[in-house]
Amino acid sequence: MKQEARYDFNQLSKLLLEKEPFTFIRFSDGEMEIIRNHRLFIGDGLISWSKGEVEFRYPDFDKKDFLPERDVRLRDDLIASARFSAKNFIKGIPASHNKAVDDRNVLVDLNNGSLENLTFADLFINQNYLRFRRKVIPLFYRYEHVFYFGNFRSNPKLLNDDWNLIPLQDNFFENYEQVLSASLSALQALPMNSLVLSSASSLSNILGHKILQHRQDLTFFDVGTSLHDLIGLQSGIREYHILTQQNSPRVIYKKLQLVTGTNFKLKW
Repeated sequence: MKQEARYDFNQLSKLLLEKEPFTFIRFSDGEMEIIRNHRLFIGDGLISWSKGEVEFRYPDFDKKDFLPERDVRLRDDLIASARFSAKNFIKGIPASHNKAVDDRNVLVDLNNGSLENLTFADLFINQNYLRFRRKVIPLFYRYEHVFYFGNFRSNPKLLNDDWNLIPLQDNFFENYEQVLSASLSALQALPMNSLVLSSASSLSNILGHKILQHRQDLTFFDVGTSLHDLIGLQSGIREYHILTQQNSPRVIYKKLQLVTGTNFKLKW
């Protein structure tokens, strides 16, 4: 990885094209709160974190509640994933366009200063999102076995009748160990050379690390919320979702706001 938006995008696209197994996981602001051992709550119209409280109503599948005193193992596992290094184990992290230089530096330090397998957490969204829709999603169809690991409301068969769901409950934090064990068992049982599209919050980071110890043949791709509108989940809850909406005066205005904003263009 070169920490350049187009180059890193093309490198991971090439791995998909050639069906070379890899892991791509994403550390965003929620994962950074957990790594820093800060209380994190998203639900009931409220976001509460180290920067204060904000009123915002996320859908049920986005709710989470990290308690430092309860979720010690989850945090330990997340840090282990952030530290882990292996060929084709790619970690997306916050960067300067997120106004998150401190977070970026923490994760670089956890990797002993090496940038070799680090890229942007936003690599397939924001300025690359429409390119992701045009060029990367078609590469998923090249795989014989595709599984979507995410909220139980997801319906990957809307994309392809042959794709299957590995369901995840809302807010798995409170019974993390049971969910982790069941999820690992499900992934270990997948057919050889399967593609796993994961949208499971911090569990994606942890599973991407842990399953690699057992199944080097799998490709594990953290897609975040990038496929939500295509699999029957609520869209529009992330700013970049506006890019796929049909133009109207309001939508055009929102698109212009996004593409001219400081967060849109990926900057290390």
